[in-house]
Amino acid sequence: MRMNAARRIVAAVLVSIGAMVSPLVAQTIRPIISEFETKARGKFEVVNNSDRPLNVILQPRGFTVDERGEMQDAPLAPGIHLRLSANSLRLPPRQSRWVFYEATADQMPAWFVVYANFTGFPRRDFNGINVQLEMPHIAYILPKTRWVASDVHILAAHVDEGTKTLQIDFENQGRDFGRLTDVEVQTTGQKVRVPGFALFPGFRRRLEIPWQPGNRVGAILVKSKEFSFERNLPLDDR
Repeated sequence: MRMNAARRIVAAVLVSIGAMVSPLVAQTIRPIISEFETKARGKFEVVNNSDRPLNVILQPRGFTVDERGEMQDAPLAPGIHLRLSANSLRLPPRQSRWVFYEATADQMPAWFVVYANFTGFPRRDFNGINVQLEMPHIAYILPKTRWVASDVHILAAHVDEGTKTLQIDFENQGRDFGRLTDVEVQTTGQKVRVPGFALFPGFRRRLEIPWQPGNRVGAILVKSKEFSFERNLPLDDR
């Protein structure tokens, strides 16, 4: 998943200051994604590999994902009950700290993100710019039920001659969250394999694959941990 424009502000600042990004590169959070069944009991580590102390403010938020995989910022859903072991940290140089959390949801599947906001970078290192770095930890709370192959629908496939891409529209018409691990498109003389992606219940996702004009589309092989299936693509020749 990619972050939306509001969460890309920091990235834009980093690009604008070019070679001065080295103090920021050393900050991280791990793991980035965790999945739980019925109740979340997890932890993540915030790491400061720089040579200066930093402040970290933890901010729980919700999010949605659009059809291109962009994360859209949203308030934390009122049905998610989250407790963090800390709301802020002081990270000494070249040290890390664990943050523990527990979360339940009135309705599943549910998901949230905790942003670790790193501050305290000396402004002299960035030509007077006040820089804040946000690192996300994403958590999913899933029911015991799992999605099935009939939940995944391939709505359309279209070759865009202008962008030289094959565009395939997927939709999760079930009520469970799922993740495709592998997608393979069979063509005349070759197979094109692309990484999988998450499919949220009731949401669509457009997959764009580099494509050579004149290449004939065949079948598509879709895999997840729960199932796999092969279907002919419903090619739209518009």
